[in-house]
Order: sequence, then structure tokens, then C-alpha cells
Amino acid sequence: MASFKHQGLCKLFGERPECVPNLLQTLLGIELPADVRLVPAPETIRELVIPEHAADVVLANRRATDDTSLEAFVFEMQRQPDEYKRWSWPIHVAGLRARLSCPTTLVVVATNERTARWAAKAIEMGRNDMVLRPLVIGPSQVPRMLELDEARACPELATLAVIMHGHRPGSKRLGRIAIEAVLEGLAKHGERDMLLLELIVGCLPARTLREIEDEMDLQTAPLLSKWSRERIAQGRAQGRQEGRQEGRQEGRQEGRQSALRLVLGARGLVLSPEQGEHIARCTDSKQLDAWLRRAAVVETVEQIFDPERNGRARRAATR
Repeated sequence: MASFKHQGLCKLFGERPECVPNLLQTLLGIELPADVRLVPAPETIRELVIPEHAADVVLANRRATDDTSLEAFVFEMQRQPDEYKRWSWPIHVAGLRARLSCPTTLVVVATNERTARWAAKAIEMGRNDMVLRPLVIGPSQVPRMLELDEARACPELATLAVIMHGHRPGSKRLGRIAIEAVLEGLAKHGERDMLLLELIVGCLPARTLREIEDEMDLQTAPLLSKWSRERIAQGRAQGRQEGRQEGRQEGRQEGRQSALRLVLGARGLVLSPEQGEHIARCTDSKQLDAWLRRAAVVETVEQIFDPERNGRARRAATR
């Protein structure tokens, strides 16, 4: 089962390709031409007598005038060394290179230094110096601290910094700056930056998140309840997959509740005690997601729970 960090990195690079050129230039010094656009490319490589191989994220640099692919990138998210990947990664690169007829580069995003060092080793392809050398984005390439102006300029970089460093001691200031930048983006762009907020909240320790919320003077709830923390610990100790899944699900629900309060507090919308209790009792992830999306655009708290209220008010005003 893919981890939250693995899925989050895939979403960050795959669902927001417009931010990737900035990340490549900032973290790896790769400059892409200004007259091309980076778009999702085929993720699955199929070859004769080879099982299906799917890369995590595949992006292609295409010329806007004729949609020609000039360059492609295969992004692989890696949390720990896995020797099989050194056999499968060349399939992704060679298959995509043949399909798009353009140079193709493998970029490994590693969440810890041990994995980053492992991933950076050249992959021996055969004799005569036939090697594949992955480019690696690891914790040492991602800044451990950003100023608010830097986070505003590239909230994706701030989010990546939290994914890489949010668990480290002293990361509270980084987390707060990232949250402030993303909340400002939500106020301007509506739902566009909701993914970033979800990733930041999900990667910060519960205690750090609570301290940030308290400092920002927002109405908050803990990211993980006592029951949820105990459930996760029990699942890990006993190795029970079912327990781990339930614990994660409970944590995700409370993470959504916390994010909802963050958005409302940042927009100056105050929950009544009854409304706060209503949110705390909700265990429906889809319902919480719907409320979170509305929180970025509604004018009153009541409109979060009754989306028709705003429409009725507008109709009454035009009569």
C-alpha cells in the first residue's frame, strides 16, 4: 500500500505540472525553455513479454506551436532502497524515450538521505560504460527553511519542504510559513491550493500542528485523537493491516477537520459551539471534503452546511 507521503509527492508533481519547472530549476539547476509547456505523458510502459510497468509520474516538455515532445521526465518517489527498482526504472526511461522519441531523464524524489544516496548511484546497463544516472531530489536539495515571501512565490516548494522536513525538530516555523502562504493562496484562488494544505497538514506532527494553530489564534482541534493515536500504535505493534488502515483513516478525518478550522479562522469566519461539535462528530470523509471546499469560497459559516442558502439569498435579493 502506498504511503501518504508517496501519494502526496505523486499528486504534487503529477497534478500540478506547472510548478515542476520552478522546482527543477531551484532544486537541480535544470532550466527548461520558456516557450514549452510541461504536461502529463503516458504513465504506463507496455512492451512485448514484459509485464506492465507504471511509473509514478511522467511529464513531457511539449512545444506549444506543434505539440512536439522535446524532453520527458520520469519521476519516481522513493521512501527506502529497493533493489528491484534499479531493474525496473530503466524500462520506464527506455519505453518512454521510444514512445515519445525524445530525450528522457529519470528523477528520483527520496524522502530521506539514506535513500537519496542509494538512488544516486549509477545503474549499470552493460559493458562499455552503459549506465543510467538518475537525478535525485532528497532532503539535502530541499531547503529546511523558507521566508514567507519565498513560500508565497512558490507554495509548492514550501509544501515539498514540509513533506521532507516537517517531522524534524524545529520545523514549526517552516510549517507555519507554509500554512500561511497556502491559506493566502486559498483566499485568492479558491480550491486550487487545497491539495497543498492537505499535504502540509498531513505531514506535520500533531503536536507541531496544534502549536501552529494556537499561535495563529485559530479555532482548532487536535490532528489525531487519543483513540486514533492508540489505534495506529496498536496496528504497528501487532502488524495488523486492518488496524493500520483504520488508524490512518481516523487520522485523515481529523486532519480534514483541522484543515477546515484553519481555513475558516484565516478567513475570519467563526464557528459556533454547535457548528464546531457538528464538524467534530462527522466521520464521512466525502462530507468533510465538501465542507472544506466550500470553506474557501463561502461568505458565512452557515453556507458551508447549507450550500443552497447562498442561492436562496441571491434569488430573494433579485425579487
